[in-house]
Amino acid sequence: MLVTIALVLFIAAEVTILLTVGWQAWWLVVAWGIAGLVLALGARSVRPPLARVVICAALVPLCVVLTFEGGLFFVPAAAALLLAAVLEWRGTRHVTA
Repeated sequence: MLVTIALVLFIAAEVTILLTVGWQAWWLVVAWGIAGLVLALGARSVRPPLARVVICAALVPLCVVLTFEGGLFFVPAAAALLLAAVLEWRGTRHVTA
């Protein structure tokens, strides 16, 4: 569930970049899309849950560092991924409302 929320937040960030900057930022949206795909595939290949937590924890400050490249738009998605990784590591698969 949280991974789906993270994906929706990621797509919303890309749409927000296009809406605020305009079509001149198409290359930025493509670059973030490729980076997100690489990170998603890389995180899925990591087996130990604690390693996934470390990877996702590194994404949040990395997004802040990449502020001028639109990184702040992706902080909510990175935070949702971090929460999903922590819950998986702790053995909680689902969050109830």
